[in-house]
Amino acid sequence: MMGLARFAMRSQLNAGVLAAGFAALPMLYALSAALVALVTLRRGATEGTKVLIFSLIGGLISWQWSGMILPLLVLPVTALLAMVMRSVQSWAYVLVAAAFLGIVLSVLAQIGLNDRFAAVITQVQLGVAGTDTSQPFWRMLESVKPNAAFLVMTLELIEALLCLLLARYWQAGLYNPGGFRQEFHALRISGRLLMALVILVGLAYALKPAAMLLLLLPLLFAGVALVHGVIAKTNLGGQFLIAFYVGGLLLNQFILPLLIVVAVADGVLDIRARIAKSPKQNDE
Repeated sequence: MMGLARFAMRSQLNAGVLAAGFAALPMLYALSAALVALVTLRRGATEGTKVLIFSLIGGLISWQWSGMILPLLVLPVTALLAMVMRSVQSWAYVLVAAAFLGIVLSVLAQIGLNDRFAAVITQVQLGVAGTDTSQPFWRMLESVKPNAAFLVMTLELIEALLCLLLARYWQAGLYNPGGFRQEFHALRISGRLLMALVILVGLAYALKPAAMLLLLLPLLFAGVALVHGVIAKTNLGGQFLIAFYVGGLLLNQFILPLLIVVAVADGVLDIRARIAKSPKQNDE
């Protein structure tokens, strides 16, 4: 992977061709988004936008071949988040900005595309449950229809943030070894930013519960970063990270809310600062 990033950064043409090629392949467009973000982070919005145009051409080709429109959404969102990161150099602010961007796009999508989302869900209902509206699966999907835009945008925003994480990892690997590890382990949402986020989550709960998914994403990422930071500081080893991610997949209904709670607690108490550093910890 690092070799791919190194080759892309040798020239704008290399980055553009790779971004277009990966975007044209339905299952690899995330790599294209990460390359666009890498160029944006390292060389600025002007060159990043040029590579983004290449990638969007590839995304249009993919759309014509496969009907997948996802790259055309993930690519520009990732590029925009990379511009924010280059400007503020803070994961906390980037994550909050991503949540607000997701809400804006969700509202626009709900206004303009809600009928299409509802039609797709209806097709799934008919394909799986037929016309039996009494089935739990049918009723569950029916309840999703009013909030489909928020659910789709939450998934796409998670993907865009993961692409940005990969780009930041590449950037550190090429130009600042060890920097990504230190930066991610220090991720913490605190102070006024945390207070504003908690208030907005409360308002979303009262007015539009589906928007909570987007507003809780920054805290979820901060919770994951806290786990990484604590494991690294106490030198517990990679097996604990593996156990954490396996547990997150198997017990997500318990683990995800817990991560959000500990992220809020960390924002108030600074948990990592209260943990003694293991003498075996190897600084990078």
